[in-house]
Amino acid sequence: WNFGSPDFGGCKGGSGGGLSSATFSAAGGAVADLYSAKALKTKAKGNLLEAEQYDLAAAFARRNMQYSKTSTEINDYQLKRGIGRTIGQQAAAVAASGFGAEGSALDLLRDSAAQGALARGVLAHQGAIEVEGYEEQAKSYDIMAQASKMAAAANEEAAGGMKWGSALKGAAAGASMGSAF
Repeated sequence: WNFGSPDFGGCKGGSGGGLSSATFSAAGGAVADLYSAKALKTKAKGNLLEAEQYDLAAAFARRNMQYSKTSTEINDYQLKRGIGRTIGQQAAAVAASGFGAEGSALDLLRDSAAQGALARGVLAHQGAIEVEGYEEQAKSYDIMAQASKMAAAANEEAAGGMKWGSALKGAAAGASMGSAF
């Protein structure tokens, strides 16, 4: 062995080989690939954690969607009761004053019913918009979770490839070193 030579050219076996820069490059590449494989596996775990968070967010958006539907139904029920109470009070006031359900009294009742129907329509529309917003949000989170899972699978596959590459580079370095002696 001649460790004084920077390229180890003096270390030659019977076959004429030597410890060249390619030997060290292959060995260094093998080590780098092992660390890269470990990093890709860690990244894959992070992708799976991210996917889990997106799955939770999607489930939360779906719960909010149900809450919005229920809230809209409750508000509609309360509004119907209020409309009925208002129309009933108006009808009672008209009757108490001795007027019949005709003319301006009838117009007043009809207007109250129309306003109530309009208010219920607006409430239903706003509820539908809110529900649809949560539904779209849930779909978006589903897509992001799927993308994170795909990235995790790709990182796992790449890590496996890096390990094979490391093994091959290590074998090449070992063969090169073996021929040096």
